[in-house]
Amino acid sequence: MASRNCAQRLRLADPISALPGVGEKRAEALAALGLQTVGDLLFHLPRAYEDRRHVTAISDLREGESVTILAEVVKSKVVRLRRRLSLAEVTLKDDTGTLRAVWFGQDYLARVFKPGAHAFFTGAVGKWNGPALRNPDYELLSGDEDDLLNTGRIVPVYRLTEGVSQRMLRRLVRTALDMMTEPLVETLPEAIRERHGLPTANDAMRVVHFPDEIDTARAARNRFAFEELLGIQVSVLSARARRLQEHKKNLHTIEGPLLAALRKNLPFALTKTQQRSIDDILSDMASTRPMVRLLQGDVGCGKTVVALHAIASATDGGYQTAIMAPTEILAEQHAITMRDFLSPLGIEIAVLTGSTEGARSVRERIASGGTQVVVGTHALIQGTTQFHKLGLAIIDEQHRFGVMQRSTLAEKGLEPDILQMTATPIPRTLAITVYGGMDISVIDELPPGRTPVKTRKIPPAKVDGMYDYIRKQAAKGLQTYIVCPLVEESSARAAKAVTKHFDELVIGPLEDLRVGLMHGRLAPREKDAVMHLFKRGELDVLISTSVIEVGIDCPNATTMIIEDASQFGLTQLHQLRGRVGRGSEASHCFLLGKAKTDDGRKRVEIMCTTTNGFEIAEADLELRGPGEFQGVRQAGMGDLRVADLVRDARMLDAARREAEELLKTDPQLKKKEHAALARAAEQFTEVNA
Repeated sequence: MASRNCAQRLRLADPISALPGVGEKRAEALAALGLQTVGDLLFHLPRAYEDRRHVTAISDLREGESVTILAEVVKSKVVRLRRRLSLAEVTLKDDTGTLRAVWFGQDYLARVFKPGAHAFFTGAVGKWNGPALRNPDYELLSGDEDDLLNTGRIVPVYRLTEGVSQRMLRRLVRTALDMMTEPLVETLPEAIRERHGLPTANDAMRVVHFPDEIDTARAARNRFAFEELLGIQVSVLSARARRLQEHKKNLHTIEGPLLAALRKNLPFALTKTQQRSIDDILSDMASTRPMVRLLQGDVGCGKTVVALHAIASATDGGYQTAIMAPTEILAEQHAITMRDFLSPLGIEIAVLTGSTEGARSVRERIASGGTQVVVGTHALIQGTTQFHKLGLAIIDEQHRFGVMQRSTLAEKGLEPDILQMTATPIPRTLAITVYGGMDISVIDELPPGRTPVKTRKIPPAKVDGMYDYIRKQAAKGLQTYIVCPLVEESSARAAKAVTKHFDELVIGPLEDLRVGLMHGRLAPREKDAVMHLFKRGELDVLISTSVIEVGIDCPNATTMIIEDASQFGLTQLHQLRGRVGRGSEASHCFLLGKAKTDDGRKRVEIMCTTTNGFEIAEADLELRGPGEFQGVRQAGMGDLRVADLVRDARMLDAARREAEELLKTDPQLKKKEHAALARAAEQFTEVNA
């Protein structure tokens, strides 16, 4: 273990245990925050700041204000309320008066605050038997020299985990800054830094943790955020430039007889954005550079029909197509659609999943070239699956596959064109950041005849009426989905379980209807059997988990009921709602259950106010952050240390413009002043890899 004397000098790459006061247990606690090196610690930037230069006297408090006070604990106690509820009540004083602070449901705080202790308290002034701070943040003072980091100044507030306190992090950061022997590498070229008024890396690092003013702290934070976003944009745009210079060997025929026959036989007219997307894709396929295109569009917008045109074109040229889907249900659904449109043209379509019977003979037909189109799951990228002449790879719901899985499929052919599809509309900032190196086509209109699904929250008093509605729909020959969050009851989550709910409904309000059960623990054959019954109209109601979230296309289903709706993510709720409204009949989505969090309540409200997938995606990004958005982590963008893709949208635009100009003058970043930026850009995994 490294020496702990204060004369020791540190480098960014040193383990965090090299810091004085960090033993094995503390190092483990810090590792839970992702802090394993001194560099990790220094780039664990504050999430907020508290101005403790001017605390408010108790006598000056006004109801509704957010304040910070410095007070002494007089006494503390637990107060019992009705219905087994309780709170911790602490009486505080300063030189001007007394005040209560109360924490609901946190009895243990009555033991934490002992008479005579001094602490900072930050929160809103409310009422509890008079003026009171309700559930304030607090920080106990110890009376030692560490208090100089925690009082009388602008204080950083960090993201914490169990076993790590604010005082601990402040002390460790200060020690690390004092002991650093190497300057930070200046990644930003001087001209860019001056153009945007950004401080140097070394100046910004000290100021961002211990600022004299809030404005200088923000400027320092923005410097590191801009650096991160610029590195990403250089990476994305460099990858795109390299791809545009590549030359492939498989030029596709885009006006062949199969494509012409498909166009002639389509029983409906294409929308403008469908036709535009087809034109984009066919142009890519005819060019000398490999296609790497993302086709995104809301649920039910007709992405599969667009993909059919690419498949017909590939087959015209004698090439095979592989379509990889994340679930067997979705693969089967695609195969059904493909056969409806392509089998009459003489195109052979096969399905290859983990449960495919006679998989060996299916693989032999694929390897010999007898099968032109194969739809499957991860079975497509297994070593035993070989293609005769793979020229087009289509990856559906691409965010469910990792970069390596997508690359493995592409390697099955000789530079095949790649078409990735997603029914999850992508917020603009993520499109620029994560997918900025790809070509993107967007379908943002529904086919004619589709009507928006009406969405309502159903209170408990109206649930019986909702079941009456389901029975009336069944009498008309229309079908209903009922989705639950869990397969079985769980002590960890108070949510509706699908197996129990099924038992309750089939002997209760739905006893006269034909009801099926589906969840992820069923064997593939059982799931297929249930879905085929539902698609053939032999079931009135399908009770399921979110396993039906993607790929289930049943135009006869007009009602979606989501139990405990607030427990689902916003994008997931939108995907579930997209399972209905796929025919000409009016469709409804009913959201049940009481939200237990503010975010859960907001998700339900948003669902009831818009059916626009792009608006929902933006709202989802704001609620959850980019790290939790589908596909971001596996694209290497889920753990941005500083930048926030919601808050820093304008900065992202500026970083992209700077990256574009930089690469115009120095495409390979060979100049000496760009070397550090080139190294920084390498750390970002590009989604097109």
